[in-house]
Amino acid sequence: MTIIEVGREETSGLSLRQRYSHYFVIVYAVAMIIISLNLRDSILYATIPYENTQAGIRVFYPQNWLLDTDGDYVFRVRDMGQPDFKTTIQVQIVPISSESAVRNLLDNLAFTRFQVYAAYRQFPRPEITLTDGTTASAVDYTFVFNNTDPFLESIPSVVVGQDVIVLQRGQAVVISYQASADRYDEFYPIFQNFLAEMQL
Repeated sequence: MTIIEVGREETSGLSLRQRYSHYFVIVYAVAMIIISLNLRDSILYATIPYENTQAGIRVFYPQNWLLDTDGDYVFRVRDMGQPDFKTTIQVQIVPISSESAVRNLLDNLAFTRFQVYAAYRQFPRPEITLTDGTTASAVDYTFVFNNTDPFLESIPSVVVGQDVIVLQRGQAVVISYQASADRYDEFYPIFQNFLAEMQL
């Protein structure tokens, strides 16, 4: 009896052209992800310049935010697309005497806000250094925001804020950032860019 052994033909691997196609798809996908992230960042962080020669400040603020200069501040922008508390960046100039210290200014701010904001609490933090080398004092704080619009029923939200105070030329420049607690970290890079590009 004769046994005939039938062997399998070895299947050939991928051709060189197919391998290159796979590599090309991977490189193309990575490149598209990088380009889309850059486009997203350029849209999110697009800014518009604003200059006030009387106050001596020049800033760049997010292009989709609403600019307001009619108040007891030099400059204020808000993200009006938020449903409850509008994320806010504000610059205020406070005249001070030569004997005044940052501690006095912080106490005055805390006293004023305690009367205006519900459940206001202040948390001092270490001094920070701005991009131009200026040393600034900073303080974090929280308060409860309740929408006063009678047509909107909403639950009060916790707002987190940060003040950066720079003393110069006999005045204090108070740069404030406020956002609802659940969006604070999301918008904080915008505030950092604002500080980095601000000229006093």
